[in-house]
Amino acid sequence: MDTFEETIRLHFQKNFEKEPQFFVKAPGRINLIGEHTDYNLGFALPAAIDMHLLFGFRPNPISSTFRLVALDMEDDFQGNINQIEKSHKNWANYLLGVMKSFENRGIRLQGFDCIFCGNIPVGGGLSSSAAMECGFAKGLDQMLQSKLDKWEIVRIGQETENNFLGVQSGILDQFSSTFGLVNQAMLLDCQDKNFEYVNAQFGDYELVLINSKVKHNHSDSGYNDRPKECQEAIAAIQKRYPNIHSLRAVSQNVLAECETIMSNKHFRRAQFILHENARVHAFCEAFQKNDFFSLGRILYQSHFGLQYFYDVSCTELDLLVDLTRNENAVLGARMMGGGFGGCTLNLIHKDHSKEVTERIMKTYYQQTKVSPEAYFISIENGVGLL
Repeated sequence: MDTFEETIRLHFQKNFEKEPQFFVKAPGRINLIGEHTDYNLGFALPAAIDMHLLFGFRPNPISSTFRLVALDMEDDFQGNINQIEKSHKNWANYLLGVMKSFENRGIRLQGFDCIFCGNIPVGGGLSSSAAMECGFAKGLDQMLQSKLDKWEIVRIGQETENNFLGVQSGILDQFSSTFGLVNQAMLLDCQDKNFEYVNAQFGDYELVLINSKVKHNHSDSGYNDRPKECQEAIAAIQKRYPNIHSLRAVSQNVLAECETIMSNKHFRRAQFILHENARVHAFCEAFQKNDFFSLGRILYQSHFGLQYFYDVSCTELDLLVDLTRNENAVLGARMMGGGFGGCTLNLIHKDHSKEVTERIMKTYYQQTKVSPEAYFISIENGVGLL
């Protein structure tokens, strides 16, 4: 039995004197390459991972009350299905936003109890928020028999971010959590939503995440500035190319021609997106050839762009990446996620991964006085009933 399942069962008995009717498992995600490309209609290569949230649900159709318990935060929230509105509890808003999206679709809510917990670090850049949204949406869908397909689950998660929470994110996180498969990454075209699975096995190497333990919140960090700046870059380009509506459609030649009519900041933002889209395809080609050294090189290139062109890294993330450069067992590393904190993604030889990781974390602590955490991860299935 999943240890989270046992914990939730015990708390259901304690809080509600009943058993949960069913469970939903929702994973976090990594993005191998393709950062900040989703809202620019570009390409990304995400995967679901073996860190997850587990939700226990029990419907209560004769009541208009819903009760939510977040075990990891030792907090709870209670409300009425006929009055779904933003609360003062940030964690609850991720779930309330999902309920609002169901309501906006004309899906009639009913009373229920839900308890959840998991091991995705909040603020670690592993999309605990998307796991909350999509896992909870899948649970409501199962309970209400609304028969939503996976893309509708993704859209509900994104609507929660954009419309309820005010975070101008794309679909990448929700897509990754929902569509993941064991040992498969997903080459996603964010323009037309087409995707294909890519075999993501790393031979003698493995993926290790190192959490800087720098917390970030997208709604009050610089995250929301980046989509705006990209739109401003497009507006400048449209002075010469009015039919271009996204950075996805911009070539290097067009960008070079328009450099003089935009600020250096806007040029750097656009340049990063063009380079990052190219890196996604190069990463997939390297996978096909089992060229792990190229995978590592591309990871370092991506971090350089995120640090100096897109300006979403931070001192602690840069330090973690820099500490890998003299480690022969490390092929590559980069910051991952929205930025301004969270984890680095590291490709390390299996025979040395633990000792190398410990050495990096020790030096990081010595220089920052912050205790990092490491996660040795594998690629797993997406959202589903347990």
